[in-house]
Amino acid sequence: MRTLRKGFTLVELLVVIAIIGVLISLLLPAVQQAREAARRMQCSNNLKQFGLAFHNYHDTYLSFPNANHPTPTYPGGGYNMGWAPKLFDFIEQGTRMDTMKTFSPNPITELGPFRATGAPHFGDQPIWGPVPGYSCPSSTQGDRTIDITSYSWTSQQGALHYRGCMGRYEDVVNPSDNADFRWANSGILCPDRTNRMADVTDGTSNTILLGESSSSQGWTDGQKKGWGGLHSWCFGMYWYVDTKRLGIDHKVIQFPINWTGTFNANSTPYSSYHPGGAMFLLADGSVRFLSETINMNTYKSLGTRGNGEVVTEF
Repeated sequence: MRTLRKGFTLVELLVVIAIIGVLISLLLPAVQQAREAARRMQCSNNLKQFGLAFHNYHDTYLSFPNANHPTPTYPGGGYNMGWAPKLFDFIEQGTRMDTMKTFSPNPITELGPFRATGAPHFGDQPIWGPVPGYSCPSSTQGDRTIDITSYSWTSQQGALHYRGCMGRYEDVVNPSDNADFRWANSGILCPDRTNRMADVTDGTSNTILLGESSSSQGWTDGQKKGWGGLHSWCFGMYWYVDTKRLGIDHKVIQFPINWTGTFNANSTPYSSYHPGGAMFLLADGSVRFLSETINMNTYKSLGTRGNGEVVTEF
């Protein structure tokens, strides 16, 4: 008598494999979306911590930090305490600031973040490295700058994925200068003045303080280059523009969010790896995700602190 064995037939096995494949294809996008949601939340938390730091700074010094702090001259530019390191004492990075002060009055030394072409990477020291919370986890660009031929002294400093807003492009005060170095004073983080909360007459909930700039477009060749372009250093750098020193951790609003066309260094678009827009910190400490399709007049109005524009919903 013949014994029958229980089991799957080949057809049944293929059907099961096909069903599993379909389920995986359905679940994978959901998993990816969940991961992006978590990264976006972390990016939002980074900006919230910046908001607390800015407000604590304001409580201490009775103003927001200015975007530049003049220091001794360096050929072609110089080391500059931008707004980002000024917040170190308020984000539990005070030891970095204490160490940086040991380089005073001129932090451009052999142990500083800059180096001559071909010199050792002194900037690889931990003090000049990545700062927690200064980069977006969704970005694929990493948390350090890279060396580039003309500006090799950038020396692998920690990168900064969030840049201050110094106003809209229509308010630039040096339109005749090199297009890469145009700057404005109509925002909050300006290269030529410090601003108080009382100066934000358009309303702190209607004024951008910081915006995300974590993705890289063609100008920077897909790399996190410290000078110009989209990406800036945690520790600052300035270039002379007339009699002013212009940093690279702030920008003017000229183009839409995630703009992929041509642009100049200080009008590079705010951008991100989050689908559909980018994260922004407002002067009241709140964080908003602004769509890349936001009306440009509304967007530029958000960049000014006291131009009298009426901003409703955005």
